[in-house]
Amino acid sequence: MIMRPRRALNRLKLGPVVGHTDDTTSKVWIQVFDDPNDYKLRVAGAGVFDFVSTEPAGLEFHTAIARPTGLRSDWKYTYSIFRRGRRVVGGKGSFRTMPDPDSVAPILFCAVSCSTLATDGVWPQMAKFIKESQPSFLLMMGDQVYIDEDDPNIFELHYDSDSATRRAALAEKYRLSWSRKVIQQTFANIPTYMVWDDHEIRDGFGSLACDSPTLVAQFPRGAKMFARSDVYFQDCRDVYWHFQGCHNPLQGETAEPSLPNYIKDPPAGGPRRAMPFVFRCGRVLILMTESRTERDVFRDEFPILGAEQWQFIDKVFANLPSEIETLVVATPTPIASIDPHGQVMKLMGDRTDDIEAFKRGDEKNVLDPHSSEDLGDLALAIAGHELTNLTGTPVNLGAFKVSNLDEARDQWSHKFARPEQELMLRKAAQARFTNRNGSQGRELIFLSGDIHVGCIFDITMLNPPYKIVSLTSSGISAKQEVKADLFVGTFVDEDFKIAGGIRSVLREIVPDFNFGIVQVLQTGDGAEVNALLAHEGNSFAAGFDISKLI
Repeated sequence: MIMRPRRALNRLKLGPVVGHTDDTTSKVWIQVFDDPNDYKLRVAGAGVFDFVSTEPAGLEFHTAIARPTGLRSDWKYTYSIFRRGRRVVGGKGSFRTMPDPDSVAPILFCAVSCSTLATDGVWPQMAKFIKESQPSFLLMMGDQVYIDEDDPNIFELHYDSDSATRRAALAEKYRLSWSRKVIQQTFANIPTYMVWDDHEIRDGFGSLACDSPTLVAQFPRGAKMFARSDVYFQDCRDVYWHFQGCHNPLQGETAEPSLPNYIKDPPAGGPRRAMPFVFRCGRVLILMTESRTERDVFRDEFPILGAEQWQFIDKVFANLPSEIETLVVATPTPIASIDPHGQVMKLMGDRTDDIEAFKRGDEKNVLDPHSSEDLGDLALAIAGHELTNLTGTPVNLGAFKVSNLDEARDQWSHKFARPEQELMLRKAAQARFTNRNGSQGRELIFLSGDIHVGCIFDITMLNPPYKIVSLTSSGISAKQEVKADLFVGTFVDEDFKIAGGIRSVLREIVPDFNFGIVQVLQTGDGAEVNALLAHEGNSFAAGFDISKLI
């Protein structure tokens, strides 16, 4: 009996996802079951474009990108995906190109983070908003996939697996997370930009001793532990690239000096290299920083973003076109939401439990330490803080919430990160006036995610006098399962000093599922920026008043 070859499925494994789009080009990403070279993208009114594998050699993930060019600015296009001349089931969508760079058109966009597999959260409400209000793009600021917490928990199941098994499991977690209908439809119909955070790797990655190249050089007993962490990280990074990073703007995709993106190819082994990027939409420039790849909180110089990323940031700020009226800076964790001298940092800021375990080669007590919420342990932690202040040497007493040590170090207000926090705020504020004629500065807004609480802060600066809005949208389907009256003082603080002449004041807190909406209006004399958090129980969430846009 002759066995006929099984007919290939005429459908996608995952996608499509619309990625980076400017005024003349776009990107459409897919994952397929077979050879990506068999697929083409047909854009109505623009032509047919080849899909090109994201993998230089071999087909491990079967991911690919088509890049339509020669498009008309500020124009809605529909597209369809074909395999060997046949239309692919479900392989269709639409996107609108960005307005012309000189356009004074108003800009509307959404910003989200923290999308768990366990629930859809407010994905349906945001999808409805996108359909009705037609924002220009969607920013996803980290934790697009929970590798380590949702079932299946890849970190628990495959930390010790061989690399091929682990990478396949990581890719499958992306497929499970993004194949939900509401997410598929959203990604297929709006330009979407993504930067990762810790949960695409492991909770607190880069903030614990086992992840630190600095510490492993000092304490050889931790070498085996670090090597395991690094191999696991590299697999997570490779999967992140092929599913997220590759459809962001890359080096060589524009010649504009204000967009000096330096990441071009899939990551290679060797030193970790941060993957930030920048793009523009009309007179708005968006800088997406990346704080996990080069994160080593024990490094003396630039422990959060790394030296190369700071060079990139400096180039962006130095080359801002004069016509840019609004600067958007995204940092996966909130730039200023916790008091550096508040109770969280007093209890956690100086603890070294994981470092001591790393010195001993004790991996369990680095990654999964005994942790307590007992009031007796709280009293011991307070006593330890007082002794630390008295002796100048870290004193670890009790085990009160020691498992949250990485969460404290993740924050910009932690002592390891504060120099970069201040540097970022001051440089961004100075960039308001870079290459500007006259004294009128640009508008500036910070965006972030990570903490599973939505909030808006007003950051005031005295030199020069200015108020920066900082919006944290977290999470679209993840939130803190604690009493609302415990949020302030634990996850955020109300009013605190960041550095000399810089203060942060809480304006609004949203403990529900939420997504951010940012509206930029060109006034003829600069820009006006409006930011809000749409959330459950917020009656205007899906019907945001956009009368100023009409």
